[in-house]
Amino acid sequence: MDDLDLIKQKINIVDLIQEYLPLKKSGINFKASCPFHQEKTPSFMVSPDRGIWHCFGCQRGGDHFKFLMEKEGLEFTEALEILAKKAGITLKKKAGGEKDKKGRLLEANLKTAQFYHYLLTKHYLGEKALEYLKNRGLEDKTIEEFNLGYAPNSWDSLRNFLIKRGFSDSELIEAGLTVPSKSGSYDRFRGRVVFPLTDLKQQVIGFAGRILDVGEPKYINTPQTSLFDKSNFLFGLNLAKGEIRTKNKAILTEGEMDMILSYQGGIKNVVACKGTAFTLGQIELIKRHTDTILLCFDKDLAGDSASRRGIGMADQAGLNIKVILIPDGKDPAELVLKDPKLWQEAVEKAEDIYDYYLSSVSLRFDPKTAEGKKNIAGEILPIFAKISNSVTLEHYLQKLAALIAVPEDLLRREVKKAAVSSLSYAAALRQLPVQSQDHFKPRREILEEYLMALLFHIPKSLTFVPNFPETLFFSEDYRSLYVLLVLYLDAISFKAQAFEIAEFIKGVSQEMVPLVDRLYLTEIEEKLEGSKSWQEEVTTVISELKKALVKASLEKLSAEIKSAQTFGKVEQLEVLNKRFRDLSLKLKNL
Repeated sequence: MDDLDLIKQKINIVDLIQEYLPLKKSGINFKASCPFHQEKTPSFMVSPDRGIWHCFGCQRGGDHFKFLMEKEGLEFTEALEILAKKAGITLKKKAGGEKDKKGRLLEANLKTAQFYHYLLTKHYLGEKALEYLKNRGLEDKTIEEFNLGYAPNSWDSLRNFLIKRGFSDSELIEAGLTVPSKSGSYDRFRGRVVFPLTDLKQQVIGFAGRILDVGEPKYINTPQTSLFDKSNFLFGLNLAKGEIRTKNKAILTEGEMDMILSYQGGIKNVVACKGTAFTLGQIELIKRHTDTILLCFDKDLAGDSASRRGIGMADQAGLNIKVILIPDGKDPAELVLKDPKLWQEAVEKAEDIYDYYLSSVSLRFDPKTAEGKKNIAGEILPIFAKISNSVTLEHYLQKLAALIAVPEDLLRREVKKAAVSSLSYAAALRQLPVQSQDHFKPRREILEEYLMALLFHIPKSLTFVPNFPETLFFSEDYRSLYVLLVLYLDAISFKAQAFEIAEFIKGVSQEMVPLVDRLYLTEIEEKLEGSKSWQEEVTTVISELKKALVKASLEKLSAEIKSAQTFGKVEQLEVLNKRFRDLSLKLKNL
């Protein structure tokens, strides 16, 4: 057992966190209001069994060390020394000046970046990748500044390179550079242009890779590691932070190439958040440098729930939010290559996020018809309900009233209802746990998450092996996890053993552990601790999911029936109508 495990064994995580905030028992776990962001309903959960914590509001989480680092603003080594002293443990000396664990992983990442960069710029294997980047418009200076590289289409090139330099398979796997295999491990990045992910200390903490030829997935990233946390990282911030402070605004793009080409084109106050679902951690990173963000994403932000969640958090954090509109469906990279001035003009013309929302709905719905008014209000009011500033809210309610020609007082009443429903939506869906109360999530997604959480809270007195098919889950992650859980429960049922999270987690891949932890930390109502009430709840949720499956099939059939009617396909119509009647009867009997 190493020092870290020994410290965790000697210090109860509940006792540690209770030194900073009061925890309340919640089933097998403990809960409190999060110490890292303001919230009305407690969503900060702690598991003494797993020695972990997680906030379902701001999505932060970790172990003993991570809590102390976040709460006290410490480096890992500082947190280690404090907890070692608290546990009465004398840390083992590093033999022969051996670097600490974090230092070893950082060194492995640095050598990886150097290896990939050499292959891209100096080796014949990287010629095609270099040609691709040049064709995308990158200059030699930019390739050097961003330390871009190429991962050859080989299973073990990087592994062999690093093993020869004294690294072990376990270190490479922990750094996310390789993937476990029966023979040790194999390279994670293969046949890809590689973008090193560099933090504010100029340390390489991970990598992003884009497939060079045809293949899926198009992009892959380093998984969550002790060095890299996607939710607390912004690509390019290490280079852009000075310009962001100078201009007092940060441009957020989706991909690395948008950021790099913008930077190359002279607009340097730009970062990439790797998708539209930016997080509270990323928002806090930006707040250290500016109070204004300009969003430039390919998606229609008004219609994208992940974007709306991030925008809502940014508003709550006090940031000014604007949207950059690019004509003709181009992205920043295309516009910069065409003419950097056009990109600069688009940045300067960025419009307020709530003006953008109003423009978006007015293009998609007719504000002069009753149905159009209803659709516009239905989409916009829940968004406006999250505006933190009352003056801003009043301003946009007046604009919405003018757009759909309805009295302002009516909208004020409706926005209050929307604010309440945003808090109680999950409760209306079978009183789901607090942390699932996200009114942007589809009902089916919430139910799937709730069912998996229930299965991780089987009462100790109950021997239970679920027998419904994994196809009940739409989520591929939940399907995979469910299969593993059934196999484990089946194995322990013969021995009449109770579910033990520590034993189950041993059979789960490292990449799935955060999902297991989140489900295990999900708060379940106290009444469900009894075997009978728990089984009834599981049965009810399974029934609801089965209904959702049938309803989805009926919707698809309905569309096919309309198509068959339009094109006069009589025989096909009879078959479809029969299937529709059969499914309708099945739904009625569920």
